[in-house]
Amino acid sequence: MTMMDKFSSDSDIAMFEEIQTAGTSFEHADVVSNDAAMSFADPLEIWESEQTRPAYFSVSGEMTTSLSDSFDHYIGPCMQHPFLPQADIKAKQFARIKYLVEMAYADIPVYRDKYIAAGFHPSDLTCEADIDLIPIITKPELVAAFPGRCINPRYAMEDLFPTRSSGSSGQTLLIRVDPDAIVTDTIQGVRQFALQSGLKYGPADLLTHVYTVPWWFPSIGGAYPGAFISSVIPPERVAKHLKDLAPKILSCYPSNLESLLPYADEFKSSLMLAVTHSEYSAPAARKAAAKKLGVPVLDEYSSEEATRIALELPCGHYHVCEDSVRLDIVDPVTLAPQVKGQSGLAVITNLLNEAMPFIRYMQGDCITEPARPDACGISWKQLESIDGRMNDAFINAYGRMIPAGSVLDITYRWMFDCGINLAQFEIIQKAHDVVEARFIPGAGVDENVIVGSVGHLEDLLGLCLEHKVKVQAKVMASFPAKTGKRRPIRREI
Repeated sequence: MTMMDKFSSDSDIAMFEEIQTAGTSFEHADVVSNDAAMSFADPLEIWESEQTRPAYFSVSGEMTTSLSDSFDHYIGPCMQHPFLPQADIKAKQFARIKYLVEMAYADIPVYRDKYIAAGFHPSDLTCEADIDLIPIITKPELVAAFPGRCINPRYAMEDLFPTRSSGSSGQTLLIRVDPDAIVTDTIQGVRQFALQSGLKYGPADLLTHVYTVPWWFPSIGGAYPGAFISSVIPPERVAKHLKDLAPKILSCYPSNLESLLPYADEFKSSLMLAVTHSEYSAPAARKAAAKKLGVPVLDEYSSEEATRIALELPCGHYHVCEDSVRLDIVDPVTLAPQVKGQSGLAVITNLLNEAMPFIRYMQGDCITEPARPDACGISWKQLESIDGRMNDAFINAYGRMIPAGSVLDITYRWMFDCGINLAQFEIIQKAHDVVEARFIPGAGVDENVIVGSVGHLEDLLGLCLEHKVKVQAKVMASFPAKTGKRRPIRREI
């Protein structure tokens, strides 16, 4: 019995057959009633407090227009891509990767130097199988290369969108993304929730992110509106905000969703789907959450470096988003392609971002590709399991669990709000009201400036834990070497 047999009714299977021609029905999905468009004219953002709300600038009007124009001509091919023959998908991937490699070799020193040292040249790419010949690049290499040796000189730095990656590795990588990649990624987000909702997601439906900062765009020309709730806010208050917003789709860390479940009765009536991302999510936990919420709870495997990597769909499988990323799985020792059915390390190529390419980048997560994929209407590559990226939760003085995702978000907010860069960090709970922040300052960053900003970190932690917290700042020359990923968020009580 396949997972589709177990998960899907006849109507669900019919839906997946119907979606193969869904592109035409989405071509004009940006047309919403005037009432709906006016309801979401302004960004819906709920921060933890005015004191800690950051000052940042939204996207330009030109970018907003570009998004709406791009949506009209791209949404059709975007929706149809998961159903193309695998040969077509691989051909498109190969053409895109060959272009990125040639561009990187010509213009981006960190790649050119690495390829020359390895004896690799773009002309070595003659077919899809040759992608395995491209040398693998690592996070420390890109950290050391930023910005001058890894940013595409075809772009002005001020035109790029900043983000950063640390996650479960605890090592900060500053990232820059070009406008076209942001636009394409946003439209692919519409497809994500359309697919995961079984084509129920429509242009007037509100999507709410419980996250660090808002998404780049609050809507697409008034359609597909999005709301933001800061993950620093305690879950009881988040639940009240969700009740008021009445979203159709909730997107958050698994640990945040777990913290919201005791309050599910307050907000679940409006939902048709919940999506978890960015942390390890156990299938049993998603099943239990789905039972509590009364709607499907599906997972998204993603990273800042690669954007969406794979989606759990109603058919019961994870499918790799093969027009946004190329995912290879390699043996942890030899780095040769891993045997299907055996766990290996994820190596990704971001197919969207030309400003700071990630080509055969060691993602670090452990992934297994099935030896014999189930029959499925979706042509994208299937994954059998996704492991790793599990952090610890904190515990406040009243015994409440604080999601690891919220603590990680606080760390990002601390850096974002105060304009500081940490090369590496660890946030460790030593007591209910004592947290140790260990960090290595980024290049050129005065450690006294970081120490002087600790009060803001205490404010954020105090709001989240609902009582005062003392932060002990500890500057590190280096962190001890560890096998696998270091867990930067953990408790020692």
